[in-house]
Amino acid sequence: MEIEAAQVKIKPIKKRKFQITIKGVSPLVMHAWSEKAKAMVRMTPQERKKLPKVERTPEQTAHECAYRMDDGSFGLPIDAFKKAITEAAHVDDGVPKKLIRQALFIVAPDKSNNVPLSYVDEPVVTEDKVTVGRGQTDLRYRLYFHDWQATYTCEIDTSKLNIQDVVTLVDRAGFGVGIGDWRPQRDGDKGRFALDTEAGIKELDPATDEVIKEAV
Repeated sequence: MEIEAAQVKIKPIKKRKFQITIKGVSPLVMHAWSEKAKAMVRMTPQERKKLPKVERTPEQTAHECAYRMDDGSFGLPIDAFKKAITEAAHVDDGVPKKLIRQALFIVAPDKSNNVPLSYVDEPVVTEDKVTVGRGQTDLRYRLYFHDWQATYTCEIDTSKLNIQDVVTLVDRAGFGVGIGDWRPQRDGDKGRFALDTEAGIKELDPATDEVIKEAV
């Protein structure tokens, strides 16, 4: 008896690019690892003790702990956006986190792997108390951005995920997850955002990244 070969029906990938603009609804708190901090982690405790003490102003410390684009301007990690969208997804809503990880990617505009950050006023340097180690208190100097905005490009496999679901997840991520330090996901209220309805969601040409049409 002949056995019929099973037909495999796998949808081909349908890659499409969309430009999304978000605007902050609460201050963005930026605090990246400085090169000095990274270098100290690589050192042994004995090597750290030998380092000469260098006085740093709060402004210098805060600016050293900022995310930067290749041209030196301020940016935000692309991972922060995808993680926020992924955290907003849930299997009960028909969009499991695994689907977001496989079907949505943020396109890096340069080698920094950051997204350009726009803002109206210059960032403010603040002094915040933080708890480190076993209940010890320390001071951290951070940049606070008010009236901030970011535009980034998503590449989506629309055979698995539609753009309207992405828009909904971005909105949920902005409301309850956030980005940066002290965001809602970390028991804070900073770094919240919403879709910029004036800018809209734009579909881009995959080859040239030029705007084709308004997507939503």
